[in-house]
Amino acid sequence: MRIGIIGLGRIGLMHARNLAQTEGVDEVVLLGRNPEKITAAKAELETALAPGAPAELAGDLAPGGSAATLTIGGGFDDALESVDGIVIATSTATHPELTLKAARAGVPTLVEKPLALDLDELEQLADDLEATGTEVMVAFHRRYDPGHQELRRRIADGDLGTLRAVTATAHDRLPLSADYIPTSGGMWLDMVIHDFDAIPWVTGQKVKRVWATGSVLDHEVHAEHGDVDSAVAALVFESGAVATVSGMRRNDAGQDMRLEVFGSENSFAAGFEPRTPMVSTEPGVSAPADPYDQSMDRFERAFRAEAKAFIDVINGKGENLTPPRAGLGAIRLALAADESLRTGQPVDLD
Repeated sequence: MRIGIIGLGRIGLMHARNLAQTEGVDEVVLLGRNPEKITAAKAELETALAPGAPAELAGDLAPGGSAATLTIGGGFDDALESVDGIVIATSTATHPELTLKAARAGVPTLVEKPLALDLDELEQLADDLEATGTEVMVAFHRRYDPGHQELRRRIADGDLGTLRAVTATAHDRLPLSADYIPTSGGMWLDMVIHDFDAIPWVTGQKVKRVWATGSVLDHEVHAEHGDVDSAVAALVFESGAVATVSGMRRNDAGQDMRLEVFGSENSFAAGFEPRTPMVSTEPGVSAPADPYDQSMDRFERAFRAEAKAFIDVINGKGENLTPPRAGLGAIRLALAADESLRTGQPVDLD
């Protein structure tokens, strides 16, 4: 199976590495218009995929055995004629055009989130993509994460009892690069959107109201682009239970991505483990060991499961948990949080 990758930044390289290590993939084709960048990306990936490569390059969960062949392809349009699937990890503004082009060519696609930043555009795009009949997966990787899947199962099975409260933590260890901030989509559409997707999916509950607040407390460059680096959103479910989401662009303690649920019978958490960067002040409790540096490390298991799910979908053997329409709910919550942050008022959802 030949899989093309366009967009060879940090996330694109990770997808290329994971797919090259996924069973059933014979060749990963690196695409783009800058030959020097593609050549450098190929060299970096070959180092990561070489036998005995350090875990920080190969991944903590890298499987043994040989990896797929890495090749340099031409342009995006030409590649659609020869690949079995394609990953789009370019800038957000290019996602709608490239995804629709791939789908119309009948090429199964994994596209980084968000598929579009505008709600009306996303609704129309979902209609257009569905009309092609081609499988399109949007990279909301937490739906493929074993911890989140188990959390969802336990809630659905009634192990939690009555859902009382939800707490989501989204704290990056490393600050964003200054050149990424202007086009990122901001706190809600770039970072917390994963929590906005995961919370309703895991709990099975619909959000009826959003309230949000935030400030720039660390890096003033966020303020220059109308963004914040520290924020909190409260989501009120139709049942009356409340979820709180904490978003933070830099916390040197470590990458902290958790989802905790509290019910009348039990409390459960995804992302609460020995590497979770929370230091207890109680006597005799050990500090966390080797906290994660970034989201790709924290969710390596989820990203690898996503890659496998993509190959299974291409082969007609698996379920697409993240079709384009699945992202509509997360976008609605993100836009509501943005409006609430700007106005200081809660936003009711239809």
